[in-house]
Amino acid sequence: MKHPWFIFTAVALATLAFTSCDKGRVYEKNVTIEKYIWDSKVKPEFKVEIGDTSYLYNLYVNVRHAGMYPYRNIWLLIGTQFPDSTSASKRIEIMLADEEGKWYGDGLGDIWDYRTLIQQNAFFNKPGTYVFSLEQNMRQDPLPGIMAVGIRIENTGIRRSGSEK
Repeated sequence: MKHPWFIFTAVALATLAFTSCDKGRVYEKNVTIEKYIWDSKVKPEFKVEIGDTSYLYNLYVNVRHAGMYPYRNIWLLIGTQFPDSTSASKRIEIMLADEEGKWYGDGLGDIWDYRTLIQQNAFFNKPGTYVFSLEQNMRQDPLPGIMAVGIRIENTGIRRSGSEK
């Protein structure tokens, strides 16, 4: 029988290992796509509160898909609404598989999770609430096999030039 202190120590070390690897994360949220069929009218939104504008950030898109997803890539429209209510949109392509059809990311059975960097060393000009949206922009609509999508924002730990802090 294991002693209670051994179990406590093991749990504490596991918790420390998982949290220390994720210390740069500022925000991460994934939204499940109903019935794993993504209609272009469904545009998940992510409200992110940015308080510190003195650092650079990395922005990622998360995609969870089934192995039966019919394409090697996915085109997305990424919308951004800024704290001053102005907005911008950018179309990006995310490659989900190589030329031979081997999926990128981590797979478990027939489910694949893939995180890809979409903007490195980004900066936020003003503190406040930023709203990001994801819209599938493929020719096939609705799009089968997409299980969830999300965004992740990490603080790089690098101060942007000109910041006074």
